[in-house]
Amino acid sequence: MNRTMIKNYINAGSIKVVANLDLAANKIKYTGITQHREITEITGDEEMSRAFLITKLVNELGYSMDKIEIEREYTAGRSPKLSPRIDIIVRDMKGDAFLFIEAKSPSEYAAIDKDKTINDQLYQVAALEKASGRNIKYLVLYTTEESLSSVTDNCMIIDMEEYPTFDDWDAGRNYTNNIPARYGKAQHKPYVKTSDKDLETDFSSEMIMQLQTDLHNVLWGGGGTDDNEVFSSLVNLILAKIQDEDVTEDGEVYGFQSLTFEKERDGEFESNEILFERINKLYRDALKAKLYILDEAELAKSYVVDTKKFSLS
Repeated sequence: MNRTMIKNYINAGSIKVVANLDLAANKIKYTGITQHREITEITGDEEMSRAFLITKLVNELGYSMDKIEIEREYTAGRSPKLSPRIDIIVRDMKGDAFLFIEAKSPSEYAAIDKDKTINDQLYQVAALEKASGRNIKYLVLYTTEESLSSVTDNCMIIDMEEYPTFDDWDAGRNYTNNIPARYGKAQHKPYVKTSDKDLETDFSSEMIMQLQTDLHNVLWGGGGTDDNEVFSSLVNLILAKIQDEDVTEDGEVYGFQSLTFEKERDGEFESNEILFERINKLYRDALKAKLYILDEAELAKSYVVDTKKFSLS
């Protein structure tokens, strides 16, 4: 992690939520927010990611400092009692939790079992928040992501009103990735050719390692498939992605992505079946255009992944 880059971003904010940040001494001091447990030490990169996000919430996304809490602790269990904490809460005017955020360092975010983390550290802790009579809108698993020149968000945002339990969410696994501004709706911004996310050339080695880990963990599925099948499926997916980049015109939305229907259907996610069919068509088109497989019978039997081994979710 480039802590100096994050410090420069924090120092540039006109509203100061980090009163002091001493990287040499690993010291930090927050101001203006509610601290259920005062944080003074930078014990790891997770704290830098949290400081970045809180600064962004206030300076870019329009949230008031007095609506932000950190280190909220809950009591769970009987004996011995557990004391789970949530890293950040952004409350609304009624006192409900609009954003319920678990922050991780980039390296931890890449390595963790995200399903287990979402269940144990978000859904289960959120249940304790709801037991106190407060509602929750969005669950957020968050870290920072760096290029050589900037720091951005890397997150999974789950609408808890739509998916009140982990099992509800796990059935479709829909999430967005843009933190909403000023209590707005979390959207999944589609990638458009020539957009600012079209081609990143100043990526870091850490970013590549994180992508590698995430891709493997998703396809490997906790051990249900062997590495040869994972590798073969990943090659097929990359071939479909290359085909999409070749045939998509400037200004058009890429096909190799999960889409939401922001206006027509009020943010509804497309089904996994529709997404699979679109990517599978890209794959078959790539077999024709790139590998010169023209036998229609053979193409009809070709699938980008084996759905008997890889669930659509």
